[in-house]
Amino acid sequence: MEEHDVIIIGAGPAGAIAAKRCAEEGLRTLLLERKKIPRFKLCAGGISAGALAELDFRIEEDLIERECYGARVCYKDHQIEVKKRSRMAVLVSRDRFDAYLVSKAVEAGAVLHDDERATTVHQRDGCILVETSEKEYRAEVVIGADGVNSTTAKYVREPFKPDEVGLCIAADIPKENEEVDSYIEGAVEFHFGIAKMGYGWVFPKERRLSVGIGGVSTDMKDPKKRFIEFLQKRGFDTDVTTHTYPLPRGGYDREVCSDRIILVGDAAGFVDPFMGEGIKYAFISGKLAAKRVLKSYENDRFSKRALESYKSECDEAFIEHLRYGLKLTRLMNRYPEIFFTLLAENERVLSKGLEVIAGRIDYKEYLKWLIPRVPRYMLHTISSAWRNK
Repeated sequence: MEEHDVIIIGAGPAGAIAAKRCAEEGLRTLLLERKKIPRFKLCAGGISAGALAELDFRIEEDLIERECYGARVCYKDHQIEVKKRSRMAVLVSRDRFDAYLVSKAVEAGAVLHDDERATTVHQRDGCILVETSEKEYRAEVVIGADGVNSTTAKYVREPFKPDEVGLCIAADIPKENEEVDSYIEGAVEFHFGIAKMGYGWVFPKERRLSVGIGGVSTDMKDPKKRFIEFLQKRGFDTDVTTHTYPLPRGGYDREVCSDRIILVGDAAGFVDPFMGEGIKYAFISGKLAAKRVLKSYENDRFSKRALESYKSECDEAFIEHLRYGLKLTRLMNRYPEIFFTLLAENERVLSKGLEVIAGRIDYKEYLKWLIPRVPRYMLHTISSAWRNK
């Protein structure tokens, strides 16, 4: 049986960053990944400026396929595009980006076992045992970074409820770079009113467009049909390979640790409920989990009570932001004609919202700014529509 100080299950962004931090501090760190690295990961691939700011290293330039300085927002017949002076995000392919993060963890000293699935986790004799498709490992603590369908999470919390999970369906649409730039350049495109508690997107990549729709899973009946209709309305080829994947929605109060186990990233449900961004919170929670593990090694305390300071630090760092994001999502979807029309018509409303995406303000600040202005903006919208008749 192999022995390690910490075992991290899942080599996505949260797991890779947690592994890097633990290894840098001298812990014997095992990083388990069920698929071979690099592995396919269907994702819009937007890495926000706020997420990049959480890294203590620069990502290589050849990983960046497009830079994003703004957004085009569409709702019914309304459409607006806003650009900012500073970069909001970069667009990447997740297989290459995630592999790069893993390489940083391995450089720091973490041991990677990819193409090896963790099957069970056991508490035994003052340690924790992880069984995989290959063998058994022993450690003091496990960090569960194995995504929305986490194996580790079942030892910590109840499964996500159906209305707490989004369902996304997406495809890559091959295009020459000239066609990509002709469709949208230096920005990303969002379509609201496509799905309940969600949206459709078109993100520019290298020689392709990443196109998809997502919404609360309980509302996504016949997602393939809905997605094909979305492609047809955009004028895109419908003869494409589609993939569906679930996405947890953050903002809910959930257990994130138990004795000798900490959950991070999607496994913990740390995803922006409005925009669906998870990578920023994967980075933060991965770092905070590693910090908690190091402290536990200092005092030899790995109980749930000891590990719960991790949850407190997540609360302080970003969970209030996710809660307000959930409030904003519910508000906009309750009154879509008001809020989505504003978002797709009013430059100031969208511009301020882009500050949230870039990580320069939070949802609480945005709501405080937006709500008092809604009546005036709506009056202006109605007056403009009347004059244009």
